[in-house]
Amino acid sequence: MTTAGYDVMAQVNENLINKFMKIGSCIGKFPTFSGTYKLPIENVPDSLKEFMDIGYEVSLAKPPAIDFTADLNMIMDVRGQAKFTVLGGIEFELEVEFRIKVNPTFDQTTRMFRIEFVEAVIEDVELNDTYNLPANVLNKLNEILGIAMQEYLTQEITSIELSPVLFALDLPYMPPGDENKLTIGLGNVKILNSSVMAAAVNLLGYNGGNVNAITDFTGGNHIGLGVNENGMHRVYDFWWDRTTHPKSVTETATHEFDMPSIVDFMDEIVDWVVAIATLGLVDVDFDIDRVWAEYGANISFSKFDFDLKPGNTVQISGSISADVWLKVYIKYTTTTSIFWGAVEVDEDTSTVKVFDMSVNGITIDIENAEGTVSINDQHQLMVDITDLDITIPLPWELPEVILDYVVDWLVDQIVANMPPIVLFPAVISQQIPDTSVTVDATMESLAINEAEALITANIGTSNMGNYAPYVANRNPESMELHKRECEWAHRIAFRNRVYYCELEEALAAGYNGCAYCLPEYNTG
Repeated sequence: MTTAGYDVMAQVNENLINKFMKIGSCIGKFPTFSGTYKLPIENVPDSLKEFMDIGYEVSLAKPPAIDFTADLNMIMDVRGQAKFTVLGGIEFELEVEFRIKVNPTFDQTTRMFRIEFVEAVIEDVELNDTYNLPANVLNKLNEILGIAMQEYLTQEITSIELSPVLFALDLPYMPPGDENKLTIGLGNVKILNSSVMAAAVNLLGYNGGNVNAITDFTGGNHIGLGVNENGMHRVYDFWWDRTTHPKSVTETATHEFDMPSIVDFMDEIVDWVVAIATLGLVDVDFDIDRVWAEYGANISFSKFDFDLKPGNTVQISGSISADVWLKVYIKYTTTTSIFWGAVEVDEDTSTVKVFDMSVNGITIDIENAEGTVSINDQHQLMVDITDLDITIPLPWELPEVILDYVVDWLVDQIVANMPPIVLFPAVISQQIPDTSVTVDATMESLAINEAEALITANIGTSNMGNYAPYVANRNPESMELHKRECEWAHRIAFRNRVYYCELEEALAAGYNGCAYCLPEYNTG
């Protein structure tokens, strides 16, 4: 069992994590950090104290990158440019790389993977020494940057999201209030291999699962989300007990029967109607003008049971109770003559109720229904009923055309008003919290076996242009790259704007740096 006995198994690929690191960098999660380190030397003359300060400023040249190691740990590599100020004003720059061990977590409140940097460990700091500095100087600079990075991560950034919101807590057709939202527990995270990590989640107080049985089912996609069948039953039971979706309905209707469709039984009715109307004393020419029915039903649904089968088949069973009533009317015109034709009488039009029937509390068993698990347009996991064989035991003696019509109508009302079978709330939110960045999820697969549903998806993003620090002009006559705040960037026609979060990516795409805002990347 891929979900390893847990209600929900959420898995994300390292590629998606690094995509979110780029998003974080683009929206300003990793700003430049700076400070001053005072050398711990005592009894320094006042005239030399200013030389004891080492100023530093570190900017990230590119977004941090996450790497899953062979020993199943998570490492964050940070590359940046470090500018030092020493001896009261001398500046020099060095490239720097930090290797930081971090612990991924699954946030039960947001349902997102994230890193809490409070437990980050700076494993290595390496300066690219282009000045041939003495080893003791390099070691001291490394020490300073290590301390600075630790403070930067734990005090300024504190955490970073690694995924979209993987699933919601609110279900459809529910009243407001937190008590009507799913509750989750655990959130244990395990790195499975060199490219995928997983979070085990349980719902509604359930405790269970075997962390050692978790396996990778992402298939190389960004996200895998597995929902155990037992978890589905818990969700459905919770939903059924609280839902605002009607569990009983009253439907009424009328129907005009076409005359040709009722010819077969009209001969049987005519003599009966005439006998009532004339007591058999007259000759009657009898013309049927109209036949119609008024009918209705009170339909009450009970909670269904379902069972997942291989090949995405869901067996469904349950029962429905109904009170059903029917009245059938005939409007007819008679031309009569009394005393066997001796005296003629004018036409007369009348209406008679030929059937008035009702039955209460009939039980309609659903035993052979089937469905499939599907993801609707709100990304919720539901059961779509594909085959519903309903037998309605109406104990009425009626002409077949009328009985068949009423039974078919009742079946239609049952199908139209049947409460949904809700298995799981919406998966993969379309919005990254606290931003205008939109998540575009492409569902790649939905696999069903007897124990679980397994979803895989890939993630794209849009609206990054609201944050990207670089704007390019893709007009072939320009092909110029600007900083976002550059006056010339604002003059680019919207149709020609291309947004970049990384300078290197924009330059690799063939854009030339603006002579005003990016002169060092301007080739003329």
